[in-house]
Amino acid sequence: MKTEMITGALCFFSISAFGQVGINTQTPAATLDVAARTTGTSASTAEGLIAPRLTIADLNAKASAYGTAQVGSLIYVIDAGNGIPSGQTANINAAGYYFFDGTGWLKVTTGNTGSAGNSNDIYNSDGALAANRTIAMSDKTLAFSANPTSGTSHFTVDDTTLSVDALNNRVGLGTNAPSEKLHIESGNMFMHHDSPTIYFQSTIPTNYSNPNNNNGSIVFYNGANSTTEGMYMRHVNNPTGYIGGNQLQFGSIDNGAFSSILNIGNVTKQVLIGTTSPSSSNGSYSKLVINSDVANQAIQIIDGNQGNNKVLTSDVNGKGTWKSITGLTAPSTTYIWDNPGSAGTLGYYQNYVYGPYTVGKTGWYQIKSRWFYIQAPQSVSGTDQGVGTVWMQINTSSSNNMDALNNPSIVNEPVDETIMFNRMITGSMLSGKMMYLTLGTNYYIHISAALVDRYAEQKFILNYVQ
Repeated sequence: MKTEMITGALCFFSISAFGQVGINTQTPAATLDVAARTTGTSASTAEGLIAPRLTIADLNAKASAYGTAQVGSLIYVIDAGNGIPSGQTANINAAGYYFFDGTGWLKVTTGNTGSAGNSNDIYNSDGALAANRTIAMSDKTLAFSANPTSGTSHFTVDDTTLSVDALNNRVGLGTNAPSEKLHIESGNMFMHHDSPTIYFQSTIPTNYSNPNNNNGSIVFYNGANSTTEGMYMRHVNNPTGYIGGNQLQFGSIDNGAFSSILNIGNVTKQVLIGTTSPSSSNGSYSKLVINSDVANQAIQIIDGNQGNNKVLTSDVNGKGTWKSITGLTAPSTTYIWDNPGSAGTLGYYQNYVYGPYTVGKTGWYQIKSRWFYIQAPQSVSGTDQGVGTVWMQINTSSSNNMDALNNPSIVNEPVDETIMFNRMITGSMLSGKMMYLTLGTNYYIHISAALVDRYAEQKFILNYVQ
């Protein structure tokens, strides 16, 4: 009986001269060659090679038995729930074939689904990367296609970090249920570049709340959509009442109605507040137009000098500030320099000065004189009879010695002695002369006279030319 068993066993084994072992074959092609028996056996005879079958608990108990000498060992985990994955078994998460790499057990993936619809690849079951991986795409493309019928999260990264709604073509950042094409939830958008640029373009030229052509908008609102309260900024092409140009509009949203507040126009380079349709006078547009719906509230300027009964004034550089109206007079086109002195004789070759006088604005002035003089016969004796002279000069000196003045005169004029012979001269002194006078400067009228009487008050009338 023993002899028959040994003879039968030898029929299954064959050892070659090269130290190779064959099972069911006499010509093994490898160190161990197991050949299937397809003839002479029952159809119920199973074929195959069964690796050792263990649980996680079994492997945890045998952890000390596996080291570098056992690299390449192959087993089959029959129950991944029997025991807690740790140490060498940390990567075991399902039943299947595993091999030992010297430090732990790694899953053997086949890419084929089993009878339960599961496999060891990420396309058919959950998995974990054992190490960093890089996909070298070269000239290839990587595409994710989907044809969902429901749901909002068809591709996600860490749930809400990035979520793609392939059903509605939406992308969410910070949310897995985006409500717009790009939905950023509870966060900010930051751009950093030497020349950052954002383009906003609308393929729909009009909408129910905007009667003008809308070429892109930014909307800030509080609610589920832009039909609630909020603010907006948008580009409008040819807005109503503003033909031939574009505007950048800033405004508010009230129950779906867009109300423009500030508009910047590109044709006339205007800034419009409270209106989109500026008016012009003779084709000339103001650069800043403020249209207030509330009386006396069109503009407010706070510079620290504001107060009741003050007016806005400008310096030579156009810088404005508030000043008290006390002592301020509106610039006039006519100024009267009046010397209300009484009549009397001007002494023999005496100098007189009157002033100071000022003007309300800088420019050219023409003089109309109303000075009255007459020769003084009662003062004339001997060779001085028939001699009477008057010399006038206007400058910025208050000295009463006209002959010794160093600063140049603005305008002066002598009167011929023969004109004064026993006659009165009126309204001709310096009349028609032009003077360039400046705002804030003191001017004085100088007179050098001999043997004449001043008759009543003396006046200059200055008319502003330009």
